[in-house]
Amino acid sequence: MTSNYAPTRRASKIADWIEILALRRGTPVAEHTLQHDGALHGFVPADIALGVNTVSRRSAVLGVAYPFKSAGGGVAAVPGAADSPWVALLLMSMESPARASLDIPSAAEHLERITTAALTALYGPGTRAVRFAWPSEDGRPADFPDAVRWLADLMSVPVGGAYRPPHRKDGGVDVVAWRPFPDGRSGFPVLLAQCTLERDFAHKAADIDLRVWSGWLALDSDPSTALAVPEVVPAGEEWNTLAARTVVLDRTRLAGLAAQSQDTERLAPVRAWTTETLAHLAQQE
Repeated sequence: MTSNYAPTRRASKIADWIEILALRRGTPVAEHTLQHDGALHGFVPADIALGVNTVSRRSAVLGVAYPFKSAGGGVAAVPGAADSPWVALLLMSMESPARASLDIPSAAEHLERITTAALTALYGPGTRAVRFAWPSEDGRPADFPDAVRWLADLMSVPVGGAYRPPHRKDGGVDVVAWRPFPDGRSGFPVLLAQCTLERDFAHKAADIDLRVWSGWLALDSDPSTALAVPEVVPAGEEWNTLAARTVVLDRTRLAGLAAQSQDTERLAPVRAWTTETLAHLAQQE
């Protein structure tokens, strides 16, 4: 993968707009069309050039995980783009014209599914990941104390002795990933992830309290935390603030990991949702 991909907020905004336009048209969008339609949104030719260049950079970074291509100053969606986690995340993002009509709880569940599938590729072969958010298709009990015990059993670790409040839903954790070693012993890597569709998501990096979780799960080594969002987090203060507190799983990282995942069955409802949302978006043309 190409290193040091650090887009600005404006570059990402324009590239997202270009991707949505290509999806809506369903055919390659030429440079003159981008400039004509872009002018209606206040984009000058230099903005369009920036956006197309950002599309090219995304393609270079993600390879087959990125469902768009650029050529001759234009952009096109690749065949089967609707099956890509990138497109699902794009449709959930704040810049998406589909955002206003989304069923947010349903979209949040699909973000959690993408994150779960993506995290199975995080630590390499043998990594396991489950949706801990309720409701979950992974068999999680509704009652929080029972859910923690269920998770501990899956991970083959003891339950901690701390009180587990029954009124809790997920303790700030939507997805849990871990990678046991063949020796079956304790002390393996664990990641606790929070997923959010909120516009201002920086504060969500603190939702997972590791001191509390250390009392619920008896782990020999401290877990890591992550924040999953459908946006492309821009370079600068926002990224630096998040990255100093947690592992950032933005659209670029989620799509790249999901493309390596073997958990394709989990993404089936996401693909169906993406196809339905794109059809609804096309009707708004």
